[in-house]
Amino acid sequence: VWDFARGYAALRGGNSSNARKHQQRLSTIARTTTEKYRFHPASHVLQPLAYILDGEISRAAGDLGAAIASFEKAVEHEDMMGYDEPEPLPFATRHWLGAALVEAGKFDTAAAVYRAELADHPHNGWSLFGLQQALAGAGAGDPAVDEDLARSWARADTWIRASRF
Repeated sequence: VWDFARGYAALRGGNSSNARKHQQRLSTIARTTTEKYRFHPASHVLQPLAYILDGEISRAAGDLGAAIASFEKAVEHEDMMGYDEPEPLPFATRHWLGAALVEAGKFDTAAAVYRAELADHPHNGWSLFGLQQALAGAGAGDPAVDEDLARSWARADTWIRASRF
């Protein structure tokens, strides 16, 4: 997880080559580890993180197609994890996929991704914000989504600017 955090921070700081080094190390660890994280193979927890970081690096380089492919793999790997409370990941990989799809103008597909996430995590503000963006992009707002987002974010202490963290 350290490599994910360091790589993400490096990327946000404009150092994509350092981010790539952390992503490669994280990917190697995810493929080779035999450790466990609670009830999960650590590889099942680390692999989605490696794909998120890979997707963010591709997105920052302007390759939305590669970013979307990586985020789809992240979702696939997150879905392999069994039920656990608390969940092994503190965020949903679908947030990254949905945001990239919105950015690519694939609004209907993005809306479906966010709705799938909301089926698992109802009233999630990040998912609702992404769904709101996808619907607006498609020219089909939904007052119920707007109301749900307003309620879910009513006590937040930060502004939400994207569906991904």
